[in-house]
Amino acid sequence: MEAGSSRDAEPITRRAELRRWLEQYGVRPSRRLGQNFLVDDHWAERIVGAVEPGPDDVVLEVGPGLGALTERLVRRAGRVVAVEVDRRLAEALRQRLACVDNFQLVVADVLQVDLADLVARHLAPVGGDDMPAVKLASNLPYAITSPFLVRWLGSSVRWERAVLTLQAEVVDRLVAAPGTAAYGALTVFVAYHARVERLGIVPAGAFWPRPEVDSAVVRLWPHPQPPVAVADPDALFALVRAAFSQRRKRLANALAAHPAVDRRQAEAACRAAGLDPGARPEEVDLEGFARLANQLFSSAAGRGPGPSAS
Repeated sequence: MEAGSSRDAEPITRRAELRRWLEQYGVRPSRRLGQNFLVDDHWAERIVGAVEPGPDDVVLEVGPGLGALTERLVRRAGRVVAVEVDRRLAEALRQRLACVDNFQLVVADVLQVDLADLVARHLAPVGGDDMPAVKLASNLPYAITSPFLVRWLGSSVRWERAVLTLQAEVVDRLVAAPGTAAYGALTVFVAYHARVERLGIVPAGAFWPRPEVDSAVVRLWPHPQPPVAVADPDALFALVRAAFSQRRKRLANALAAHPAVDRRQAEAACRAAGLDPGARPEEVDLEGFARLANQLFSSAAGRGPGPSAS
């Protein structure tokens, strides 16, 4: 599929082309918005290849910038909707893809929109057909990684896979094993919702401006069913968050950081769940936290706050 006014232009992954468009629209890359643009053809192609967009697929892209992934996605996917917070970049991207009929751009803060509503309004098929599972693609700004993952995984959107470029140390957290320093609340939260596949390290030099750290690409696959049975998933996530807020303490003491749990209850729950009250939170896997949550929150009275992670 041709890219409208950019038909004869160089790919936006070429540095000279990127700078030409940024200058034309008066855009200076914003550190606050995490604007580091992908300028590596190999990695752009590899990321899109991991999405595997096909003519029957709908793809949601978060933070398209000037279209390093977008201009490849629209050639292969049935429909692409991109969400961009920067109005200047959005205006430039609209111009580059002006004549592409399977592309729609939404100017919004993805952390403020209702994701399920956005998908229903902009990606729903015509003719009353069933909504296909969405594929997600993003070179995600570092600053919004954790809150976006929590919102995405906690939403009701039906999705088929997600291919994300994240700060390498965040990916280390997503794939961390219990007992390691990188293992934490975000690890447990993501493990409940999805399987994480690390696809490779993207060097800092693949972006402009060059970030201070390397990135990594991951592919997330949603679990057909949660891997553990819990009476109250929200209470599970609140308990995990409380435990890791005191990760250097004994497990029973750390669990008591939850406002609805005292140390006596935590000690009893640990023993009932087959866990050592003197262990550290980072030694407890998802299954162990699920047993603790079921011991402590067996009824609606124990419902904690909404899903979150850190």
